[in-house]
Amino acid sequence: MVRQNSTIRKHQIVEAARGLITEKGMDAVTIDAIADAVGLSEGAIYRHFSSKQQILLLLIDELEHDLLRSVEKAQEIEPNALRVLECILETHLADVEGSRGVSFVVVSEAMSFEGIGLADRVRDMLERYLNVLQGVMRRGVREGTFHSGLDIEAAALTFFGMIQSTATIWALSGYSWSLDRWRSQILEIYKNGVAAPQEAPIS
Repeated sequence: MVRQNSTIRKHQIVEAARGLITEKGMDAVTIDAIADAVGLSEGAIYRHFSSKQQILLLLIDELEHDLLRSVEKAQEIEPNALRVLECILETHLADVEGSRGVSFVVVSEAMSFEGIGLADRVRDMLERYLNVLQGVMRRGVREGTFHSGLDIEAAALTFFGMIQSTATIWALSGYSWSLDRWRSQILEIYKNGVAAPQEAPIS
């Protein structure tokens, strides 16, 4: 029972950190602010985590799980690689809009993290995520949906970069417009770069 309560409390603490990033940005994440958000003393926070860095590491673990699961789910339900990418893009933009891009804020600010291991952990998360995206690209080439000369690594990096840059620009705009209205345009531009050429109809 004690272990279960500890697990629940850790989750609450991580969610408080996530909420602070969503509402106020990474600079707002302090032990004092997290304690206030959860309704605990700073000492109680330290009973579960030795530092802010440990809280952020667990948050990164959760973000990685969510990112990878979104790709895996799309792979399971969509009929081809282009539809997989469309589903991933829709899911990510909805997540960005719903949580003000927590995962992408964490990525963009990774190099400024204090403490050994945080930037490295974000890099590891990105490498795994990009590897999974590369699997989608390879599927598209096998299906003939993507052109055979596609640079798999560049295609995966470009896809992620589109979402990352869109989230960044949206945040800089003060979240003043809907991301959904850009989804189809972003996807169309990307499709024009990766899709296999269509054969002209025989007249």
